Amino acid sequence: MDMDVEPNHVKNKSKGSEEARSLPMAMFTMDRSSKKRLLFDVTTRTIRSVTSSVFADATCAFENGGWLLMIQRNKPPPPVAFVEQQAAVFLIHPTTGTRLDLPPLSPSSSSGFFVFYVNSHGAPLVVAHVEAISLVPTVHVACPGDLFWSVYKHDVDVAAMEEETHQHQPWRRRQRRRLVEPVSIADVALVGTPAVCLDAGGEVLVFDVAEMTWRRRTPAVIPDGGGIAEYERSLVAAGGEVVLVSRPRAVGNAAASRFFRLDMAELEWAPMERRELDDTSWFLRKGQSFRAKDPGKRRVYVFGGGSTAAEASVAGGSSGIKSITNVYGYGLDDGSVEMVIPASIVTEGCRWVRPSVFATSAAT
Repeated sequence: MDMDVEPNHVKNKSKGSEEARSLPMAMFTMDRSSKKRLLFDVTTRTIRSVTSSVFADATCAFENGGWLLMIQRNKPPPPVAFVEQQAAVFLIHPTTGTRLDLPPLSPSSSSGFFVFYVNSHGAPLVVAHVEAISLVPTVHVACPGDLFWSVYKHDVDVAAMEEETHQHQPWRRRQRRRLVEPVSIADVALVGTPAVCLDAGGEVLVFDVAEMTWRRRTPAVIPDGGGIAEYERSLVAAGGEVVLVSRPRAVGNAAASRFFRLDMAELEWAPMERRELDDTSWFLRKGQSFRAKDPGKRRVYVFGGGSTAAEASVAGGSSGIKSITNVYGYGLDDGSVEMVIPASIVTEGCRWVRPSVFATSAAT
């Protein structure tokens, strides 16, 4: 893999600070068919371009241990344009140039969330694809070199639930209704081998990518007590734990954001103390969000300005629809809102990546 890095300074407040290098960077896809991607540093306010042949017609779905999981959707030739082409799925390590191929997926089944587990030696072992919408929670699992994806569904015993319903307990009736309705996964976070899934109603499900087992919390406990129309919820995996960031959708109410830590044994949420949020910034995006030390700051960074169609694209991917995009920083103390990039840009996709991924590169 050939990867070239080209600086393009937009605004330089501080050069080469340690804080700048530790914070995640925004990666923008201007044109999915291009080999170039833009990296934006929220601290130095600089943009640099990264060019690689693996970026053409591909989007990054997840990053872990210096590896990028790429989904490459190639357009079929004109004579067979009506035929659905399978999407190539592969892992790439920008520093070493190593590429590991995974079984292909059809474009219709490749929407959703991807995570992969990396062992103590830095080698990716298992890749999991969580379906965004399905009749029951469903995960497709494969290892590098496999020819097919294995499917693991969280089966629901409807007959057993019917037997329990005669007790006329309200929460059981509500739970039964939820379990037999289609599942809509809103976000996923990987901590170790467990992939924590949050559905649109606030329920937590966990799939262990090593043991291939499901767990869920019954009845569901929603910490912020609100509905999907009231709060924007994001999962963040950091420091061996999962944090739920609940942000009011009402404009100008950023200071009312709430943070909850997940007890992995009981699958229960506990509110985080205010002091735990000091010197910390949060970089949120469906599919993979980050927490980072940011001395003197208590901020939440999100992408905004995109069209509804673009926001509905697959996690970490690109819908192929051009949208006006910017990075917005929300102050947790005073509720201030800052448009971080001086002028919004037109993109086909965006996500956060750790700067170490593109710190150095090798050609192969």
